[in-house]
Amino acid sequence: MTSDAYPGRPAALSSRSMVTAPHALAAQAGVTTLTNGGNAADAAIAIAASLTALYPHMTGIGGDAFFLYYDAASDAIHAYNGSGAAAHEATLDFYAARKDSHIPERSGAAVLTVPGAVDAWYALHERFGTLTMESILAPAIGYAQAGAPAARSFVAAIHRLRDMLSQDDAARVLLVEHGPRRTGDRFANPALAQTLREIAKGGRRYWYEGEAAAAIDRCCRSVGSPLRARDLAAHRGLFTQPCRGHFFGCASLTMPPNSQGIAALVAQQTYEAYCEQHGDLQLADGSAQRVHAQSEAIGYAYADRDACVGDPRDASPWAPLLDGAHTRVLAQAIDPNALAQEPVAHVDAGDTAYFACVDSGGNAVSFIQSLFHSFGAGVVVPELGIALQNRGTAFELTAGTLRSLVPGRRPFHTLMPCMLLRDGRPWLVYGSMGGEGQPQTALQLTTRILVDGHDPQTAIEAPRWRFTRDATAEPAQLHLEARFSQACRAGLRARGHELHVLGDFDESMGHAGAICIDRERGVLVGGADPRGDGAALGL
Repeated sequence: MTSDAYPGRPAALSSRSMVTAPHALAAQAGVTTLTNGGNAADAAIAIAASLTALYPHMTGIGGDAFFLYYDAASDAIHAYNGSGAAAHEATLDFYAARKDSHIPERSGAAVLTVPGAVDAWYALHERFGTLTMESILAPAIGYAQAGAPAARSFVAAIHRLRDMLSQDDAARVLLVEHGPRRTGDRFANPALAQTLREIAKGGRRYWYEGEAAAAIDRCCRSVGSPLRARDLAAHRGLFTQPCRGHFFGCASLTMPPNSQGIAALVAQQTYEAYCEQHGDLQLADGSAQRVHAQSEAIGYAYADRDACVGDPRDASPWAPLLDGAHTRVLAQAIDPNALAQEPVAHVDAGDTAYFACVDSGGNAVSFIQSLFHSFGAGVVVPELGIALQNRGTAFELTAGTLRSLVPGRRPFHTLMPCMLLRDGRPWLVYGSMGGEGQPQTALQLTTRILVDGHDPQTAIEAPRWRFTRDATAEPAQLHLEARFSQACRAGLRARGHELHVLGDFDESMGHAGAICIDRERGVLVGGADPRGDGAALGL
């Protein structure tokens, strides 16, 4: 594993423990928790809570969370679905009465699913944690109460979305009037600090059945949301089995539906099969040949995803998609020299926070938490100091589909924490924010690490591409960071790709994080994305 290929920041190295997070102070909270005797579960919760104070545009307790946890003592990996279901009053008739053809992206009508993050924290803590929640949440409470310097991404999001935030009275006061104006301005949120204290003291009951639920109910009624306290009281996350595929000698794990994780596994297996079928091609990193083949694999994977991913109770059988015969057929359909399909890409603006931790006992966690879009629905609960998610906008206002809005149904979810295993144990713990781009980032990172031999930091910093569209009326395009060569761009255009060239490091490519567990040398190798504000820190 080498870092010679790209002269960026060095990979983080440690022989004991490692964290990676999209905000450096959140990573520090994880290290502090480990130093205080906590394990990977404790550190992950500390990071998750700290990000609610430090990165409120990307994540918060008004949103959802998923995680994969490797418990070294039992040598087992556990997956947790912390997504909330649609409210009892969130019906097709509710939106028909509003004359909506689709669920609004912002405003109270966009708040229609239960925030599941707090439940996910407690599920992780009760099964695997060691420290008290008061100790674990202490760094986050400190950041929220005293304030912390605002990160560039947070400040940019406020400036970009000022008009939207100003439509909600509480959001305007918290984020526009009292929010940071420049990177480094101190931002405090005392209401959030008190909410975190109450969560530490009252646990799930406070959030889902107590005063927090009542405050969310009052806020939702005032802004025209169908979400009610009864919906929070009914919430239950669930432990489940990871979705498992394979990629260049490793087992590849992520979340099953309602997560889109299946798309990453199908794309990985399709690309590996393509490499086997076209061993004569030069599929070097940064080449048009590789970008073309991988983007085509993603297109087929998204078609599979859209046909099967929904609420776990409703999802179509997905295991056959990971049959080697299926992905070999997909690989055979890829023309090395031309677009073989016109894959569907949705408009996507997902903002999320991914982070990971490996502790000295060998436990590992891959954790992702989100409000969906920046600041979620743009609705702030003033007593709690939190924004509410707009994840329910993934539902469709037509009956009879996997994504149809049905009360009590979990929505299609982009969140997908990941791991690669060697000999049955975690070898790479990784993931990224980025909405529908997450499977695309996963494919690129794992190829660079497994095939090219790069360390996580080098793989993360390398130029990335993403197949997406900017608006409903626009054609789907292959977005490329400007560091891809002119030869690569010319080769892609010759194959029929429409290109949109971005800056050198574009935040739309996501904030990735990864930790490689090198058991032969007894070393942890971590990386954090320069497109974010984070760090990988060893202990």
